[in-house]
Amino acid sequence: MEGNLKQAEHHYIEGGSWAYAVDMYRAHDLWEEALRVAKANGTKKELGEVAIKIAERMGTDRGTQFLIKNGLIEAAIDFEANQEKFDDAFKLAENHARYKLPDVHLKYALHLEDDNRFKEAEEEFIKANKPQEAINMYEHKGDWHSAIQVARQYHPESVTRV
Repeated sequence: MEGNLKQAEHHYIEGGSWAYAVDMYRAHDLWEEALRVAKANGTKKELGEVAIKIAERMGTDRGTQFLIKNGLIEAAIDFEANQEKFDDAFKLAENHARYKLPDVHLKYALHLEDDNRFKEAEEEFIKANKPQEAINMYEHKGDWHSAIQVARQYHPESVTRV
């Protein structure tokens, strides 16, 4: 409250509450400081989560550039997909982190399913190596023919259950 953010950061970290220091810096729009604290104290997953929260506050374009500038390509890919900018997410994954492509395909499939674009969603679930998700989608909508078709082609162990 006195404005001594560095000292507050020190006490938060000493008290085992580094996330409060991140929140404090975010509240003051000190993005680099928030990221620095997360890098120094959090796990890779926590760092990604913090970075995405920061990017969300910045807006889509600035947020993506912030993540890339800080070497957080995985977080940038997730951020783009979360913003439903799937073309950009696919492009980033294709060019910088091909192992993230299945994650983007899965998020895109879920988006398509929400839009009732089931055949396209099925294709994306398959590309994400998640045929069971496509089967479940068809089962939920009562399309047993499509569910069994996907099971036969991509997940034979599910045929009997379907």
